[in-house]
Amino acid sequence: MVRTRTRNVFALLLILTVAGLAGCILSPTEEAPKVKPPSNYTDLTTQEDVVTNLVQSYKDHNIDRFTELLHPDYIWYNQSADVANGAPEFNTRDQDIALTNGLFLAADHRSPDPNKQVDRLDLSLAFAPWTQITELEGSPCEDCWQSTREYYITVELTGGTTTYIGNDLVTMTVVPITKSGVKHYYLRRMDDTKKQP
Repeated sequence: MVRTRTRNVFALLLILTVAGLAGCILSPTEEAPKVKPPSNYTDLTTQEDVVTNLVQSYKDHNIDRFTELLHPDYIWYNQSADVANGAPEFNTRDQDIALTNGLFLAADHRSPDPNKQVDRLDLSLAFAPWTQITELEGSPCEDCWQSTREYYITVELTGGTTTYIGNDLVTMTVVPITKSGVKHYYLRRMDDTKKQP
Protein backbone atom coordinates (compact mmCIF):
# COMPACT_ATOMS: atom_id res chain seq x y z
CA MET A 1 0.00 0.00 0.00
CA VAL A 2 1.35 3.45 -0.87
CA ARG A 3 1.64 5.78 2.08
CA THR A 4 1.20 9.49 1.48
CA ARG A 5 2.55 12.15 3.78
CA THR A 6 2.13 15.90 3.48
CA ARG A 7 5.30 17.88 4.16
CA ASN A 8 6.68 21.28 3.28
CA VAL A 9 9.61 21.57 0.90
CA PHE A 10 12.26 22.07 3.58
CA ALA A 11 11.12 19.15 5.71
CA LEU A 12 11.11 16.95 2.63
CA LEU A 13 14.63 17.97 1.64
CA LEU A 14 15.87 17.57 5.21
CA ILE A 15 14.44 14.05 5.48
CA LEU A 16 16.10 12.99 2.25
CA THR A 17 19.44 14.51 3.17
CA VAL A 18 19.48 12.97 6.65
CA ALA A 19 18.62 9.66 5.04
CA GLY A 20 21.95 9.79 3.25
CA LEU A 21 21.10 11.18 -0.15
CA ALA A 22 23.86 13.77 -0.31
CA GLY A 23 26.57 11.58 -1.84
CA CYS A 24 27.51 10.43 -5.32
CA ILE A 25 28.95 6.95 -5.77
CA LEU A 26 28.58 5.23 -9.11
CA SER A 27 29.39 1.57 -9.59
CA PRO A 28 30.94 0.39 -12.87
CA THR A 29 27.89 -1.80 -13.57
CA GLU A 30 25.37 1.02 -13.29
CA GLU A 31 23.30 1.84 -16.37
CA ALA A 32 23.89 5.08 -18.23
CA PRO A 33 21.37 7.82 -17.32
CA LYS A 34 18.31 8.17 -19.53
CA VAL A 35 18.41 10.94 -22.13
CA LYS A 36 16.12 13.81 -21.15
CA PRO A 37 14.36 16.13 -23.60
CA PRO A 38 16.02 19.49 -24.30
CA SER A 39 15.69 22.06 -21.54
CA ASN A 40 14.25 25.53 -21.96
CA TYR A 41 16.05 27.95 -19.67
CA THR A 42 15.49 31.69 -19.87
CA ASP A 43 17.99 34.53 -19.47
CA LEU A 44 16.73 35.84 -16.07
CA THR A 45 16.00 39.31 -17.46
CA THR A 46 12.43 39.21 -16.10
CA GLN A 47 11.07 38.22 -12.72
CA GLU A 48 9.12 35.32 -14.22
CA ASP A 49 12.31 33.90 -15.74
CA VAL A 50 13.35 32.96 -12.20
CA VAL A 51 10.24 30.80 -11.76
CA THR A 52 10.66 29.20 -15.19
CA ASN A 53 14.27 28.25 -14.48
CA LEU A 54 13.49 27.03 -10.95
CA VAL A 55 10.88 24.57 -12.22
CA GLN A 56 13.13 23.52 -15.12
CA SER A 57 16.07 22.87 -12.78
CA TYR A 58 13.84 20.47 -10.83
CA LYS A 59 12.78 18.71 -14.04
CA ASP A 60 16.42 18.33 -15.08
CA HIS A 61 17.79 17.68 -11.57
CA ASN A 62 20.33 20.35 -12.49
CA ILE A 63 22.03 21.74 -9.39
CA ASP A 64 24.15 24.21 -11.40
CA ARG A 65 21.04 25.81 -12.91
CA PHE A 66 19.38 25.88 -9.49
CA THR A 67 22.45 27.47 -7.90
CA GLU A 68 22.71 30.23 -10.51
CA LEU A 69 19.21 31.44 -9.54
CA LEU A 70 20.27 32.30 -6.00
CA HIS A 71 21.53 35.75 -5.00
CA PRO A 72 24.74 35.64 -2.91
CA ASP A 73 22.66 36.68 0.16
CA TYR A 74 19.81 34.23 -0.52
CA ILE A 75 17.95 32.74 2.47
CA TRP A 76 15.17 30.13 2.70
CA TYR A 77 12.77 30.73 5.65
CA ASN A 78 10.90 27.73 7.07
CA GLN A 79 7.30 27.58 8.20
CA SER A 80 6.78 28.59 11.83
CA ALA A 81 5.22 25.18 12.61
CA ASP A 82 8.37 23.45 11.37
CA VAL A 83 10.57 25.76 13.43
CA ALA A 84 8.45 24.89 16.48
CA ASN A 85 9.12 21.22 15.69
CA GLY A 86 12.89 21.65 15.62
CA ALA A 87 13.67 22.88 12.11
CA PRO A 88 15.99 25.88 11.85
CA GLU A 89 14.38 29.26 11.28
CA PHE A 90 16.14 29.54 7.93
CA ASN A 91 18.65 27.89 5.61
CA THR A 92 21.56 29.77 4.14
CA ARG A 93 22.31 29.67 0.44
CA ASP A 94 24.92 26.93 0.89
CA GLN A 95 22.61 24.85 3.08
CA ASP A 96 19.73 25.09 0.61
CA ILE A 97 22.00 24.14 -2.28
CA ALA A 98 23.27 21.09 -0.35
CA LEU A 99 19.72 19.96 0.49
CA THR A 100 18.53 20.41 -3.09
CA ASN A 101 21.61 18.68 -4.48
CA GLY A 102 20.89 15.64 -2.28
CA LEU A 103 17.37 15.49 -3.68
CA PHE A 104 18.58 15.83 -7.29
CA LEU A 105 21.20 13.10 -6.83
CA ALA A 106 18.55 10.77 -5.43
CA ALA A 107 16.23 11.61 -8.35
CA ASP A 108 19.05 10.55 -10.70
CA HIS A 109 19.46 7.30 -8.71
CA ARG A 110 22.91 8.34 -7.57
CA SER A 111 22.35 8.10 -3.83
CA PRO A 112 24.96 6.00 -2.00
CA ASP A 113 22.07 4.12 -0.36
CA PRO A 114 20.24 2.04 -3.02
CA ASN A 115 17.12 2.02 -0.84
CA LYS A 116 16.90 5.82 -0.77
CA GLN A 117 16.45 6.58 -4.45
CA VAL A 118 13.75 8.88 -5.80
CA ASP A 119 11.66 7.43 -8.59
CA ARG A 120 9.55 10.56 -9.14
CA LEU A 121 10.24 14.25 -8.49
CA ASP A 122 7.71 16.84 -9.64
CA LEU A 123 7.54 20.53 -8.73
CA SER A 124 4.91 22.98 -9.93
CA LEU A 125 4.27 26.59 -8.99
CA ALA A 126 0.90 28.20 -9.68
CA PHE A 127 0.98 31.55 -11.44
CA ALA A 128 0.61 34.70 -9.35
CA PRO A 129 1.45 38.32 -10.19
CA TRP A 130 4.61 40.09 -9.08
CA THR A 131 4.29 43.06 -6.71
CA GLN A 132 7.03 45.65 -6.46
CA ILE A 133 8.44 46.26 -2.96
CA THR A 134 10.47 49.25 -1.84
CA GLU A 135 12.04 47.70 1.28
CA LEU A 136 13.62 44.35 2.10
CA GLU A 137 14.61 43.33 5.62
CA GLY A 138 14.55 46.93 6.81
CA SER A 139 16.61 48.39 3.95
CA PRO A 140 15.51 50.22 0.79
CA CYS A 141 15.25 47.91 -2.20
CA GLU A 142 15.11 49.32 -5.71
CA ASP A 143 13.38 47.30 -8.44
CA CYS A 144 12.68 44.43 -6.01
CA TRP A 145 9.64 42.17 -6.45
CA GLN A 146 7.60 39.54 -4.60
CA SER A 147 5.17 36.85 -5.69
CA THR A 148 3.32 34.42 -3.40
CA ARG A 149 2.42 31.18 -5.11
CA GLU A 150 0.95 27.83 -4.28
CA TYR A 151 3.50 25.08 -4.78
CA TYR A 152 2.99 21.37 -5.22
CA ILE A 153 5.90 18.97 -4.89
CA THR A 154 5.77 15.20 -5.13
CA VAL A 155 8.64 12.91 -4.20
CA GLU A 156 8.17 9.17 -4.62
CA LEU A 157 10.79 6.99 -2.96
CA THR A 158 11.96 3.45 -3.56
CA GLY A 159 9.60 1.99 -6.10
CA GLY A 160 6.55 3.87 -4.86
CA THR A 161 6.59 2.53 -1.28
CA THR A 162 6.50 6.05 0.18
CA THR A 163 5.30 9.29 -1.37
CA TYR A 164 5.86 12.74 0.14
CA ILE A 165 3.58 15.54 -0.98
CA GLY A 166 4.10 19.21 -0.17
CA ASN A 167 1.32 21.66 -0.98
CA ASP A 168 1.60 25.09 0.63
CA LEU A 169 2.63 28.64 -0.28
CA VAL A 170 5.99 30.17 -1.00
CA THR A 171 6.75 33.88 -1.25
CA MET A 172 9.59 34.49 -3.68
CA THR A 173 11.53 37.75 -3.49
CA VAL A 174 13.73 38.66 -6.43
CA VAL A 175 16.28 41.45 -6.70
CA PRO A 176 18.25 42.74 -9.70
CA ILE A 177 21.96 42.52 -10.41
CA THR A 178 23.38 44.25 -13.49
CA LYS A 179 26.02 42.28 -15.39
CA SER A 180 27.71 43.68 -18.51
CA GLY A 181 25.08 46.41 -18.66
CA VAL A 182 22.14 43.95 -18.55
CA LYS A 183 19.82 43.62 -15.55
CA HIS A 184 19.16 40.07 -14.31
CA TYR A 185 16.88 38.94 -11.45
CA TYR A 186 17.86 36.52 -8.71
CA LEU A 187 16.11 34.90 -5.76
CA ARG A 188 17.01 36.89 -2.66
CA ARG A 189 14.74 34.96 -0.29
CA MET A 190 11.94 32.42 -0.21
CA ASP A 191 9.44 32.18 2.63
CA ASP A 192 7.54 28.92 3.09
CA THR A 193 4.11 29.45 4.65
CA LYS A 194 1.16 27.25 5.52
CA LYS A 195 -1.70 27.38 3.07
CA GLN A 196 -4.90 28.43 4.83
CA PRO A 197 -7.81 25.95 4.57
